[in-house]
Parts: sequence; structure tokens; C-alpha cells
Amino acid sequence: MTDDPGPGDGPNQPSQPPPPNWGLAFDIGIRMGVSVVIGVGGGLLLDNWLGTRPIFTLIGMVLGIAAAMYTIWDVARDAMRR
Repeated sequence: MTDDPGPGDGPNQPSQPPPPNWGLAFDIGIRMGVSVVIGVGGGLLLDNWLGTRPIFTLIGMVLGIAAAMYTIWDVARDAMRR
């Protein structure tokens, strides 16, 4: 065995793109799903409790989607700072 660098190990080696960040993608997906499920679930619970039909479910869905968008913004902002 020699310690000689191989044909692609030198300083002229082309740079390879960074590996995909699957952890970040999984984190964003889970946060988005949880936000929407909590919003819709809370809306359904309020609708059943108060006897109203779609109003709180729709409000909960909108709030859940808004929370998911804020989560994407927050995670993206933190990732861009690194």
C-alpha cells in the first residue's frame, strides 16, 4: 500500500455538489404536517363543541397553513445564516 494520492485526490479535483440535506427536508415536512393537523383538528373540535359546522374548521385550516408557512420562513432563514 502506498500513500500516493489517487487519480482524483489532488487539489485539481472537481468540486462535487454537497449532499442533499434530508434531515432539513424531513424536519420541514413534519412541522408543516403537524401545523395543519393541529389547526384543522382544533377547528373540528370547536365546531363540534359549539355546534357550528364549517367556520372554525376553515379558520383552523387557514391558521394551520399560516403556521406552516411561518415555519418554512423560520427554518429557511436559519439555514441561510449558516
